[in-house]
Amino acid sequence: MVRYTVDVDGLRIGEDYPVRLMGILNLSPESFYKGTVATDKSEIQQIIEKMEKDGADIIDVGAASTAPKNVYGTSEISEKEELNRLTMVLRNITNSTNLPISIDTVSSKVADVALDMGVAMVNDISGLRANPKMVDLVCSRDVPIVIMANCGAPCESVLSAISSLETSYTIAIKSGIGHEKILLDPGIGFGKPAEVDFEILRSLQQFTRFNQPLLVGVSRKAFIGSLLKQKDPAERLNGSLAATAIAVYNGAKVIRTHDIKETKMVVRIGEAVLQDE
Repeated sequence: MVRYTVDVDGLRIGEDYPVRLMGILNLSPESFYKGTVATDKSEIQQIIEKMEKDGADIIDVGAASTAPKNVYGTSEISEKEELNRLTMVLRNITNSTNLPISIDTVSSKVADVALDMGVAMVNDISGLRANPKMVDLVCSRDVPIVIMANCGAPCESVLSAISSLETSYTIAIKSGIGHEKILLDPGIGFGKPAEVDFEILRSLQQFTRFNQPLLVGVSRKAFIGSLLKQKDPAERLNGSLAATAIAVYNGAKVIRTHDIKETKMVVRIGEAVLQDE
């Protein structure tokens, strides 16, 4: 059985490589967790320096929050505003680090501009469904993409998340995006009932059927707060780390996190346990 690996600007991701850490850098003040929100160049520089020091492998930059409105009351912004936020600081970001940069957007226009400015990968939480031009852009630019399970509404079960991911994956492959360019995200969070998020985490091995590396994001999400009665995302670090350990044990190859230093320690423990099996 072939297990595909993905190269993101020289960083190899997949079965034979360490679990990689994706640090979250939000340029969007409306993002649900303010700990990694930055709106000026000095703040951005500080966050990037800390992520590098703490062991990040990739930095994921987003200029429009994708947190579900029904959970966090997140306000929507225009594509123009997303572009304005991004272009004001992206050159500074790419000049400040040698780490690969990912752009977290569902807009093909925003992704196109970001790629022109040095970004190495696209992270599309719509699963290539929000913008028909995204798949053509990724294919023509020959860049890696993270494709997330997105049911159009919150996925109500593991099976619906897998089905959604299969649809998006098929779109990508049939459009000419190579296996070596695709990472898959089971889409934990995004307004799902907490029990579904826990079920996805528990059943993560089912998502390895596509033989693509899995990216998992559990950091400070609502399902953790729901279980632990923590309304404020700032309180959810311990729960996030517990969920991360389970994700690594169940096959995650990239962990997207707000907390690089703490997550790195947990990931290394998870890898050590797997090596002994």
